[in-house]
Amino acid sequence: MAQARDHRVVILGAGFAGLNAAMELARLWGRERAGRILLVDRVNAHLFTPILYHVATGLVEPGHIAYPVRVVAHRYGFDFHESVVRGVDLERRQVATDDGPLPYERLVLALGGATNFFGLEEVRRSSLTLKTLGDAIRIRNQLVEAFERAAVEPDARQRRKWLTFVVVGGGATGVELMGSMATLIREAMLATYTSVRPREVRLVLVEALPRLLGGLDPRVGQMAARRLQERGVELRLGTMVTRVTEDGTTTKTGEFLPAATVIWAAGVRASPLADQLPLERGKGGRIVVDACLEVPGWPGVHALGDVACFTDPSTGRPLPPNAAVAVRQGSHLARNLAAVLEGSRPRPFRYQALGELISLGRNVAVAEIKGLRFDGLPAWLVWRSFYLSHLMGFKNQLGVLLDWSYAYFRRRDIARLDMASEWATEAEMLGLPAREAARRRAAS
Repeated sequence: MAQARDHRVVILGAGFAGLNAAMELARLWGRERAGRILLVDRVNAHLFTPILYHVATGLVEPGHIAYPVRVVAHRYGFDFHESVVRGVDLERRQVATDDGPLPYERLVLALGGATNFFGLEEVRRSSLTLKTLGDAIRIRNQLVEAFERAAVEPDARQRRKWLTFVVVGGGATGVELMGSMATLIREAMLATYTSVRPREVRLVLVEALPRLLGGLDPRVGQMAARRLQERGVELRLGTMVTRVTEDGTTTKTGEFLPAATVIWAAGVRASPLADQLPLERGKGGRIVVDACLEVPGWPGVHALGDVACFTDPSTGRPLPPNAAVAVRQGSHLARNLAAVLEGSRPRPFRYQALGELISLGRNVAVAEIKGLRFDGLPAWLVWRSFYLSHLMGFKNQLGVLLDWSYAYFRRRDIARLDMASEWATEAEMLGLPAREAARRRAAS
């Protein structure tokens, strides 16, 4: 990797923030100078995470939401290296990777986030998460296995446990996953596993705050709660989970919910690599940045997306770790870098949310767009059109459209998928032990 010495800008992470920063900076510099940009990621794939839960619920095939980063790099003219980042030496201005050191002049930390277990080690060991393709496939396989086991289970108590599905976290991820799971179970599972009666299935969404979608207008959360309850979802609002085992979950009030499937979607924290750096961190271990997305005290070092803590001057609160913020930050930083490297002054980042779209299953979504709130089929159609148009690559767009169409007019795919090694889980990416039960099931 000796050629990396010529790179002026090294970007770590090919998620929404890092990839958009690389593309915009390459566009501004032109192909002759774009080669001085190096994007590094552990895999040659950009994952479209907003519809990752569609993979988990049999609505979309895994390969249709992953796009090769190297193809993007070739198109825009910047360099890409597939390598695992092990650390950053800020004093020596060098990145340590599995393939050797990478010197830099400008460094962009766009390392993404990880699931926040809030220090609950038992929860980390015993629950499923939804951050990677591997996670989504494990959830999909677990849902299938739960019905397979329930279909032949003679013991009523064990049968109830297999047919109880708990999602912890009432943010966008948890709400959308639960809505899609409800549709999958009602339209595909119950129609196929005829020995399972609808009244035996129990769907429970647990949220520590007193309402769903806490970062949005309360009326949007109320609409989402009403729509989920119409689909048979039990809501446990203002309820904190303190323990998760392979037998179920326990809340702070002492209530025990027997469940073979517990999915943790309760929060996001910065990538663990951020913990190694001598930088100021905010909520969730996110790296504090200034108005221009630069790390205070370290000129030439920037942080974006889920790993960055940017305080919105208009609200005094950190911006949420979501794709919309990451995309805007990546593009803004690229314009600043292009300006600074030409001798101009950087401009402060300003973010104004255009709205929110939350899907809750077939024909149902809730939306808030520029102060206008609506739900039902119109919101669902807007949701699908928006995300389909933002998928990278025509082949992926066509694949997702065909997947959606087949599932709408026929049925969702409920085949168990082989957990090939390339579909790493979040736990495996972070060097953590995955759920033992899920590992045994995947190997069987």
